[in-house]
Amino acid sequence: TELDPEFLSRYFKLYTRQFMLLNIDEARLTGKPLSSGLRLEPWSDRAFEPAARLIHLSYADHVDGEINDQYRSEAGGMKFLRNIVLLPGCGQFLPEASFLVRPATGDKPIAMVLTSTVAEKVGHTTQICVMPGYQGHGIGRALMESSIQALRRRRYESISLTVTSMNATAVRLYEHLGFNTIKKFAAGVWEPSH
Repeated sequence: TELDPEFLSRYFKLYTRQFMLLNIDEARLTGKPLSSGLRLEPWSDRAFEPAARLIHLSYADHVDGEINDQYRSEAGGMKFLRNIVLLPGCGQFLPEASFLVRPATGDKPIAMVLTSTVAEKVGHTTQICVMPGYQGHGIGRALMESSIQALRRRRYESISLTVTSMNATAVRLYEHLGFNTIKKFAAGVWEPSH
């Protein structure tokens, strides 16, 4: 935008973000289940601590960890979760459309999707993350499809999300599901000179 040079002159690093929207009736769902050895579970408030750890580990070497300082520690992840789940930090949390993935033999989540209601019949994906080492195996898509199906059962009409453009794998996933980019905007990270 016309303000970008001003931000850049004040030691901000700018990252392009995309606001994407999906008409739920037009979602392209595969219905492909998770691979064996993984189980999908509804969100539980008992998952706060392991979910905060999951956020921290998932974004350790990720561009979104540069943008959102709450992703850089477990304490930050806990603060993020409180803002999303307990407070109206991004709409009204919708546990019925939020899910965790755990290994069949373990208790620690390796992936999750959190969903909120931001307007009547409009959902918003507030968080989706998959632990490194588990990425690239369809877990993110299965989580998104589960969330979209849960919203469809509740007669929601659309779902939105934001994604960093540099995260090309995620952008492709959302486009394959039928999301369209409605707007691009800059996220600025202040990096004062040393």
